[in-house]
Amino acid sequence: MAVLLFHWDTSTGWLPTDYAAAVLADTDPSGEETPGLLHDVATYLPTVEQWLDLGAMEVEQSIEIDDANVPGSWAAAVEQAHGHVRPGTTAVTITGSHYRSGVWNGEAAEASHPISFTVFVACQPAFERCHVLRRSQLDNPLR
Repeated sequence: MAVLLFHWDTSTGWLPTDYAAAVLADTDPSGEETPGLLHDVATYLPTVEQWLDLGAMEVEQSIEIDDANVPGSWAAAVEQAHGHVRPGTTAVTITGSHYRSGVWNGEAAEASHPISFTVFVACQPAFERCHVLRRSQLDNPLR
């Protein structure tokens, strides 16, 4: 899922909604978390207007994942929820590097910076296979 939100290219003819649809195809089948995930995904992708501006600069971006693990505070969070966390739900904090490239004032330009976020997923016994529930705010992961 991290790859779906961070690997995009404004010159392909796809729009941010196309990338969002790919992520949302694997959302919570119960629908309970879907509205929240829709919001989460929207905060990660440019708006259509921004996308068109980025397209003029031939911007593409990617992520290189360095680590993905269950944060140390997850067990305490589940305990504090007093049974309100769906069985089989876990948090995975992802850290890595975010890369962007494009053309700025006629010159090739590149930028990169560290990135981190947490993905909340529900697996068995709640569902036959894992599904994405929510994502944390970018660079504000569960530790």
